[in-house]
Amino acid sequence: MKRQTMRRAGVVALALTSLIGVGSTAQADAGRLASSCASDFCLYEHDDYSGAEEEFVFGDYNVCVRSLSLNNKASSMRNPSGARVQFYDSANCSGAYGYAARPRSSDSDLTNNGFDNKTSSVKPVRP
Repeated sequence: MKRQTMRRAGVVALALTSLIGVGSTAQADAGRLASSCASDFCLYEHDDYSGAEEEFVFGDYNVCVRSLSLNNKASSMRNPSGARVQFYDSANCSGAYGYAARPRSSDSDLTNNGFDNKTSSVKPVRP
């Protein structure tokens, strides 16, 4: 009886230790995914809003802004602004845009839009 009680206690302790480990990993992931974009628009180097971040502040609509630090390197984005943001693969927003982010949206992986590692400039436009 005593051995069975000790075995159960050991199993419970092991299960709790596993849950604590999973909980801290889940908290770290949730913190990374919940990180805010304090500017009008943010690009991230890697999927899931990780890696280097480039923040953009838009002064007006229809003004092209070049990506300097993440030129052709962005893999995710957050758009907390009220503007639709168009992505271009050229430096001066020339030609047709390849992707548009809806106002107040985010995309954890630009691969599904065919624009992973392609953004060179962005332009906010009225929705």
